[in-house]
Amino acid sequence: MRLLLHTCCAPCVVAPVGVLREEGFDVTLFFYNPNVHPLLEFRKRLKAVHVFADQVKLPLIPDDEYGLNEYLSTIWPDVHARCIKCYRMRIDRTAMTAARRGFDAFTSSLLFSTQQRYDTIIKLGNDAARKHGVEFIVRDLRGLHQQSLDEARSRSLYRQQYCGCIFSEYDRYKDTTRELYRGR
Repeated sequence: MRLLLHTCCAPCVVAPVGVLREEGFDVTLFFYNPNVHPLLEFRKRLKAVHVFADQVKLPLIPDDEYGLNEYLSTIWPDVHARCIKCYRMRIDRTAMTAARRGFDAFTSSLLFSTQQRYDTIIKLGNDAARKHGVEFIVRDLRGLHQQSLDEARSRSLYRQQYCGCIFSEYDRYKDTTRELYRGR
């Protein structure tokens, strides 16, 4: 079965790709993440996915357009619902791409992360599957999260420090101000 795997970042898919291949899926990675900011962070993540795809001989469909405008117009004005809107945007694009390119099914690395809203992602994936007429594969591989991070480290893949959007970057670093002024 040909499976299009939405890939938010390389560290999240390292271990799950192995499991999916063992299950018999013919996996193709799909990088579509207009939420990732700033531009240099986006480029680092895209590069890491390219490196991983080369290492494990997986095809990759990269959307390498920096999607600042698309992301902001999708989440605005209700930024409090941004995660759901962002999930929907990325999952829907993955399902549409899978259907248009003749894949049997799709899934998302968002399901493999311990940091994401698992049940919400499943609902949105099922909605996108119905809309685009392609099967959504659900696997709870969150138990592989640490193994995936460790293997990414051993492969020298870039490991980001926050989820990706400007809001998660702020949440990650907002309490570090005191570090800026230490030792004046």
